Amino acid sequence: MKRLTLLIAVVCLAATLNSAERLTKSDLAKLDLVLDSVQYYDAMKYRRIDSIKSELQSSNVYTRRLALSMELGREYESFVADSSLLYYDNALEISILTKDSIQEKSVRIARFKALGVLGLYNEAIDELERLEEAGIDDALAVQFYDTARQLYYYLMGYAENSGKYAIEYQTKNRYYRDKLLTIIDQRSLLHKLYEAEVMQDQGRILTSRKMLLEIIGMVPENSSMYARVTSILASLASIEGDTDEAAHYWALSAASDARCSIKENVSLQYLAQYLYNNTTDIRRAYKYITVSMSDANFCNARLRNMQIAKSMPLINKAYQDQIDMHNLWILVALGLVSVLSVVLIGLIVTAWKQNKKLRDVRQSLKHANSVKDEFMGHFLDLCSIYMERLDNFNRLVMRKVTAGQIDDLMKMTKSAKFAEEQNKLFYENFDSAFLHIYPTFVEDVNALLIPSERIEVKEYGKLTMELRIFAFLRMGIDDSNKIASFLRFSVNTIYAYRNKLRNKAINRATFDKDIMSIGSINDE
Repeated sequence: MKRLTLLIAVVCLAATLNSAERLTKSDLAKLDLVLDSVQYYDAMKYRRIDSIKSELQSSNVYTRRLALSMELGREYESFVADSSLLYYDNALEISILTKDSIQEKSVRIARFKALGVLGLYNEAIDELERLEEAGIDDALAVQFYDTARQLYYYLMGYAENSGKYAIEYQTKNRYYRDKLLTIIDQRSLLHKLYEAEVMQDQGRILTSRKMLLEIIGMVPENSSMYARVTSILASLASIEGDTDEAAHYWALSAASDARCSIKENVSLQYLAQYLYNNTTDIRRAYKYITVSMSDANFCNARLRNMQIAKSMPLINKAYQDQIDMHNLWILVALGLVSVLSVVLIGLIVTAWKQNKKLRDVRQSLKHANSVKDEFMGHFLDLCSIYMERLDNFNRLVMRKVTAGQIDDLMKMTKSAKFAEEQNKLFYENFDSAFLHIYPTFVEDVNALLIPSERIEVKEYGKLTMELRIFAFLRMGIDDSNKIASFLRFSVNTIYAYRNKLRNKAINRATFDKDIMSIGSINDE
């Protein structure tokens, strides 16, 4: 049973810690929304102040003007400390004129609180001591002790690293707080608050936290009491080393300060320090410390300026380092993009060249098809010519045979002139057809030969016998027997012509292959 109880306790504790951490992240987001709306809350503050000022200007009654000046002093107290002191001074003049000693002392008490915010501690202590020597009326005791306690709280922060003086100021702070506890209503929230502080001083953290949580449940979030209590809860969590819970309450306190337009605040700078020390969210830490500094300058709260000045350079440097690293990554990214752009441009150029080659190949293929069609056309023309000549020859033979002119027929067929005419006709038709398909054949062959051995064609549109032999070779007829049959020469003559021309070539080893490449599609 004990083990089960212990297990439940551990699970509950873990859940509480995880919940606190989740709440911290959630509250940071809520705090950002509040900070983004701070102009709205300040505008509400200014509307209240303007309303009081308007009434002050129109009032001629001293008691009313005194009350309104005091109210303006309180409105400006944690907002613009210089203005607070100005209106308290105004109230002091009125109280002196009216010879109201109680009101005069009340104004002086409020005034040395404004002096404390402004960091004018010597003046504030002098005022406090004069009042104390003159005696504190019972009606002003709560105001006096609370203001004195607040003054020494500022001095504690100012002398936090001064050892002896820090202890002295802490002792006086507690002295005035304990005085308060003896005179304020024990049922009041203020009494519960100071009692919780006493519990904290005695090390009774759980009791102190419990009392503070009870107060939170009884005050609105947009109240100075809420901001104050959550700030103390953050301090308790920090003392116990629970930084996540401390950040949770600092965020709540800072949001409450912003809603109340409290510029003399401390929670936001502590939250910035937490983010700097415990997270990688340097951007938010920089934002918070910057807002804290802006608030302190606006209020002219010298103690807060001094406190912020200790941590701001570190956070600022970390933020600048983060920006530099971010900029470095941007430069790296830009470099990569540039490289990729160059590669992409290269690919585009390559693709364009490939497309151009493809277009050239297609054009060459189109030309080749055209050549093929022309070649077929010439071949059919030659066939038609020879068929017609064969028909004419057959009719001539029939006439000669019918007329009994056998001897004439024999003479005609034996005549060399008849064969020459037929060969000449074949050469003319072959040369015309071939040069029509390969119009630069002569120039291309000569380009393969030694300059001094190049072939001169005497008659345009006609080939020499050597060129005809290699024209057959270009057409794919490599067999010398077939070439000899076509040209009516002996095989040995064909071999002789081929060897003779090959010997004139610049590159004999590839001459036949080079001939075959004439007029072919370029693969490059």
